[in-house]
Amino acid sequence: DATVDEPMPETTEPAAVTTTAAADPPPDPATAEAETEAEDATVDEPMPETTEPAAVTTTAAADPPPDPATAEAETEAEDATVDEPMPETTEPAAVTTAAVTTTAPPSGPTLLAQGVFVDGDSFHTASGDVKVYRLEDGALVLRLEDIEVKNGPDLNVIVTPSPTVAGRGDVRVEGHLDLGDLKGNIGSQNYDLPAGYALPDEFSVVVFCVPFQVVFGSAEMRPA
Repeated sequence: DATVDEPMPETTEPAAVTTTAAADPPPDPATAEAETEAEDATVDEPMPETTEPAAVTTTAAADPPPDPATAEAETEAEDATVDEPMPETTEPAAVTTAAVTTTAPPSGPTLLAQGVFVDGDSFHTASGDVKVYRLEDGALVLRLEDIEVKNGPDLNVIVTPSPTVAGRGDVRVEGHLDLGDLKGNIGSQNYDLPAGYALPDEFSVVVFCVPFQVVFGSAEMRPA
């Protein structure tokens, strides 16, 4: 028999290797001092101001029909009564001459056109007279007399060249004139027409709910 006993090869722990990174060069004393001289800067800018978008009147086709669920919202506004006086008128003066007595032409507003409000539908109702006058200075005034309109949100008075108004599609057509907010849904009130505005041969006056695109009442205007 041959017996062999070789010893286990000896192992040694790997030697620790220490490397020394190159140190950064010392800072320049002049630079270090300059870095500490800058003062803190605090900036407090205000929130940019926001403004309401300007109302734009377009002649685009009417928006899609409103959700029927908004009908209740249309009636939440309370009645507002406005009673403005009729623009001043004077009786024609009698002129006497040696031969004959004549009557001078009347002074004051001249009635040009008139109509009567009818309901937009069975729910949106309107009544009262609508008249257009020319004043002595040539200005035109639209007058709503003894009206009573079912109140609603953002009702505007619109003059449209449509001879009749069957629905929203007849209101904001080309050439329409938006006179702004209805001053009150009950009473009498005056609206100035723009200088130089020429009345169409055929036109209607409409009380129109802007947000819901609903006709509350309309009047077909006829020459006086």
